[in-house]
Amino acid sequence: MVRDPSPFRSILVPLDGSPLAEQAVPLASGIAQRGGGKLRLALVHQVPSAPVATAARLLASTESATRKAERAYLRGVQTSLREGGTRLSSAVTLTGTPGPALAQYARESGVDLVVMATHGRGGIRRAWLGSVADDLIRTLAVPVLLMRPGDGGPAPIPRPSADQILVPLDGSPLAESALEAAAALARIWDGELTLLQVVWPVLLSADPALPLPSAYDEELTDMVRAQAQDYLDTLVERMRGRGIRASGAAVVGWNAVNCILDLARPERVACVVLATHGRGGLRRLALGSVADKLVRGADVPVLVCRPAGRARR
Repeated sequence: MVRDPSPFRSILVPLDGSPLAEQAVPLASGIAQRGGGKLRLALVHQVPSAPVATAARLLASTESATRKAERAYLRGVQTSLREGGTRLSSAVTLTGTPGPALAQYARESGVDLVVMATHGRGGIRRAWLGSVADDLIRTLAVPVLLMRPGDGGPAPIPRPSADQILVPLDGSPLAESALEAAAALARIWDGELTLLQVVWPVLLSADPALPLPSAYDEELTDMVRAQAQDYLDTLVERMRGRGIRASGAAVVGWNAVNCILDLARPERVACVVLATHGRGGLRRLALGSVADKLVRGADVPVLVCRPAGRARR
């Protein structure tokens, strides 16, 4: 049942023919069904080059069989989705280098959201973040929802059992740009936004020669944490004014990544949402190396958003 109009009306799911990449389909299908959107499936066919002229005939035969198998694979995924009640607008086979081909198709098709697994066979290599995901995050102006599939494990259910959507913030307008996409997911999943800011303790000594510090000024640290909490409370009230359940917490921690990952547990968090600059792939995320490590290490899907006007073509 559609609860509220969703900005995610056209959802692209890149596939590479592997079961691992296919694990993103149920997650995308759940968003489409609850938000009234449609799925677009896309598989990129990469044309190999013949090493010698005598191999041209064999290459042509192999190419024809491969394309036939790819079309059959997409028809199978389509049939399964339609039987489950998911609306589809297209299932296409593209040609070219996967990242640029998918990015061009997404732009030309008016895609609002990309949902994909972060590794698999072929186009999406076995790496925490393959070149395809990196290309899409860097070049597209729409959010990209990344999930880490389990090796041979079950695919994620369409509607997460957890209802928290965790949004790490650093006090910057750029980081806040992720709130719109987070709010959209909260409406679709009937979830609650949990805004988080990790505050670094105020050190008693700034001597760079010292090892990792263990002593800090509790009073000054409490003041900084209180300021961060006031900031989050303002955003929480803004979200609640729009009818979205929300809460916020400023916590003290030496390691922002560990603090966020400790909270981003699948039993209570459905998704982490954050913003990115996108310059040079994932190396220039809004929260720096923190965001990069979250995408690599989180056990829940991570929605990476791009502020308006920052996409590169």
